[in-house]
Amino acid sequence: MEILCLTEKRLPDFQTLYTEFFMELRGKQGWKPAEEEAYRKEAERYFRRGDLIFLALEGANAVGFIRVSSREGCFWVEEIYVRPEFRGKGIGRALVERVEEEVKKHDSSLYLLVLPQDKDAIGFWKRLGYDVINTVELTKDLGPSNGMAFHTVELLGERFRIFGWKGEKFTAEERRFMELLEEFYKKGGTKKEFLELVNRALEGWLD
Repeated sequence: MEILCLTEKRLPDFQTLYTEFFMELRGKQGWKPAEEEAYRKEAERYFRRGDLIFLALEGANAVGFIRVSSREGCFWVEEIYVRPEFRGKGIGRALVERVEEEVKKHDSSLYLLVLPQDKDAIGFWKRLGYDVINTVELTKDLGPSNGMAFHTVELLGERFRIFGWKGEKFTAEERRFMELLEEFYKKGGTKKEFLELVNRALEGWLD
């Protein structure tokens, strides 16, 4: 396996992998993907503007990529993808380690966003030493519901919703927790009441 910085010669490989990444993602989300040509043009635009892009090769075949952009003075992992048949072989880790080497020449931190329902991705990044910080995404429905399914989660007692995905990997306990949260908030439960309940449970366990 070899990790190479993207070149003009390998641009079509990146375009193909970038398209595969979004086809898989949209399938999980239950969303209709864009036309393939739109993804190919987007991938080329990122290459032309100078994003940091590495390809993973097995023999002569490109089997994965990672793309990092620089915005607001920080480096962000935008996508990482390995073809399904090559997963579990350390290719994703090798891509991350290679891009970390490059970013360290310019900055001491590397950032990324992961959807909370993507447990595989969260586990992958945490195994590589990444921690969860800061970001909470907010939205307001301004029209009729699009029929999407949501789960209820919380952060310090605040109610949040995350999209339901196809093939989710929540445990039975996690699903029950989200169901109970949904019932709690629907019946008028407050942040103060939630925190009091949790604090009492934790204090009881610690005693």
